[in-house]
Amino acid sequence: MDTPFSPYRRNLLGLMAGACLPTSHAAALPVFVVQTEPSLAHCIALLHAALKAGGLPADLVNAPHASEQRNLHEIAAGRIHINLLPASPTRLQLVREGRLRMIPVPLERGLLGWRAPFVLQSREDRLRHVRTLDDLRTLTIGQGANWWDANIYRTAGITTREVQSWRNGEFAEQMQTGVIDLFPMGLEESLSYFLPHFREHYPQLTLDRFLLLRYPWYRFVWVSPHPGADALYRALQKGFDIICENGEFESIWTRMRRPPPADSWQGRTVISLENPFYSPDIVPRRYQHLLLHPRLS
Repeated sequence: MDTPFSPYRRNLLGLMAGACLPTSHAAALPVFVVQTEPSLAHCIALLHAALKAGGLPADLVNAPHASEQRNLHEIAAGRIHINLLPASPTRLQLVREGRLRMIPVPLERGLLGWRAPFVLQSREDRLRHVRTLDDLRTLTIGQGANWWDANIYRTAGITTREVQSWRNGEFAEQMQTGVIDLFPMGLEESLSYFLPHFREHYPQLTLDRFLLLRYPWYRFVWVSPHPGADALYRALQKGFDIICENGEFESIWTRMRRPPPADSWQGRTVISLENPFYSPDIVPRRYQHLLLHPRLS
């Protein structure tokens, strides 16, 4: 059970206290705590640009890693100010209830919904003959614990197992024992970050060349509903509208996260799955131009 003296709480309070030390730089800028990942440096750059454009330049510090339940608890209490996570039914319901705030700017430009499977090099031809959803149903997909993607696969009738440890490619061990066959993640994020990162720990992992799964899946900005985050929310709303209109969003994104090369899309079987939770219309019209549409021919 979490208590006021739990390791997570001590780490977060210590982090926030350190961020507020009375140095000249810290005194000059407000400090906000962000739940993020090492692979999301481009999102942090976009947050800084939006805050500057919105008239509220700030220092951003990372929150300790925690479960989704803990993240939601801390953001509701105002101890975490910003989350950078895909939209989920739980989060959308909290937004409708006024217990979470959402800025639906597609931080991954729609590419997060194009999922490429990680497989073992020794079995890299395993998906060559997967052409249909029925073919895919003969295999077992792995996903991180509590990822809502797992529900998308299960809704499609695909056996799916959730794994607790995945951040360094630990799911390779379950592939070796036959518990799972593939571990899909975003193609762009995998090429940009996860493939080289995973292979540092599990060099037997590779990215499949034959199959892509596709469904609506978007990483958004989530802001604390706490009154202390009111100015932050207004600045981010205003700032993202500005940088998305004037091209700065695309400039930053292209500098830090390039789209996969054309040949990485071609010659693959694409299996489209329904997202039972939302459609592409969840991205507002004013941000639709940010979405990238790969050429598959």
